[in-house]
Amino acid sequence: MMGEIRERAVATVEKPRQIIHGTTAGTSLEVATLLPAYTSMQRTINRKRNAGHLAMGNPRCIREIQIPEPLQRSIRGEQLLLWDSGENDERHIFIFTTQSNLEVLEQHGHWFMDGTFKVAPHLFVQVFTIHAFVDNRALPMVYVLLNSKREEDYERVLRKLLETRNTLAPLTILIDFERASLQAAHTVFPNATVSGCLFHLGQSLWRRIQHEGLTANYRDEERVRLFTKMLLALSFVPVDDVAECFQTLEESRPDELTPVYDYWEDNYIGRMRHNGRRVPPFPIPLWNMRSRVEDGLPRTNNSVEGWHHAFQSSVACHHPTIFKLLEHIQHEQDHTEQLLARFQAGNRAPPSSKSTYVRVTQRLTTLLPTY
Repeated sequence: MMGEIRERAVATVEKPRQIIHGTTAGTSLEVATLLPAYTSMQRTINRKRNAGHLAMGNPRCIREIQIPEPLQRSIRGEQLLLWDSGENDERHIFIFTTQSNLEVLEQHGHWFMDGTFKVAPHLFVQVFTIHAFVDNRALPMVYVLLNSKREEDYERVLRKLLETRNTLAPLTILIDFERASLQAAHTVFPNATVSGCLFHLGQSLWRRIQHEGLTANYRDEERVRLFTKMLLALSFVPVDDVAECFQTLEESRPDELTPVYDYWEDNYIGRMRHNGRRVPPFPIPLWNMRSRVEDGLPRTNNSVEGWHHAFQSSVACHHPTIFKLLEHIQHEQDHTEQLLARFQAGNRAPPSSKSTYVRVTQRLTTLLPTY
């Protein structure tokens, strides 16, 4: 039985608790009394796994990184390491994806991009992922190890994908409000509609309310709440009408909201000047959600962030070795392949959106045509 536990420790990415329970389930009580202590079995699993990772060595610098052949392929044997930018590249980049994944990205033109930081290995800043919207789910298709958040590095990644498969032509791309990745997506895929996540836009507005010391006003004064929420509601007004609607709100807003409206105009509308409005850091088409609602597309990156949270949970530690991370990527890739096979066989996925989100979407779908 301990042999099976050791084998599963190496062959799977299950948590120790899952391995122990799965292996010992149904064991006779007589045998159970002979098993090592629970904590001892946990230590055995961790030692076995750590021995495998330490045998490969934890790189001390970028130039030492060598991806072992078994980790360059998916569990099913398909090439998974798409690009290693080279040991002489001080901002070393690794892209992990398969030709099958790129085909899915080609066939499904609605993409999501996001980065996560807690599972980034030593020497890297983030794990950047690209997801395809398939059967109402955002499925991970590309994993990138980056040691920066620079626009030029995001652009290198996207250009490498396009170079590998020149038929990639996303229709839409949803990203957090990070200017570097937003601009890179615009540059490499100029025909795609690139949008910022509505949830993060709302967070930005709420942070400004807090920054201006208006939390109590928002809580206690109905007009302050209403005129704050109407700023976010501009996301659903036709793009060409947003500036005019903002001006209408500006003329009747509560005085307390002056600094909030100034912030919104500076960053999301554009200040008036003699020949019209200047282009703001985040232009109106970037955060306008009307077309996404009309097309039945998600307004937020929350499902992708939920995936990142689940992935972090499976890795079960912050900043793992690069080898441990790649093992988890292999298993995540295998899970994605299984999901795609089920979808293609006609097994539809259950709705993953929360009921509140679904109700809001239904209300928006009903309300927008009445504008």
